[in-house]
Amino acid sequence: MSTLSRKFRTGLGRRIRLLREQSEAGLQTVEWIFLVVGILVIAGIVIAAVTTFVDGQVALLPGT
Repeated sequence: MSTLSRKFRTGLGRRIRLLREQSEAGLQTVEWIFLVVGILVIAGIVIAAVTTFVDGQVALLPGT
């Protein structure tokens, strides 16, 4: 076996071992979807509340 193939095999074995030892971290796609939808819902509620408040205040102005 040549030196290059030994290094490749050793490096490949090391990489496989690292991949098996590492736990999965981070958010999955479904979790990202729920997070984004939740943020959009909260933003919609805030926008509706601000719009309702401003419309109510505008209605109180004299001459409108």
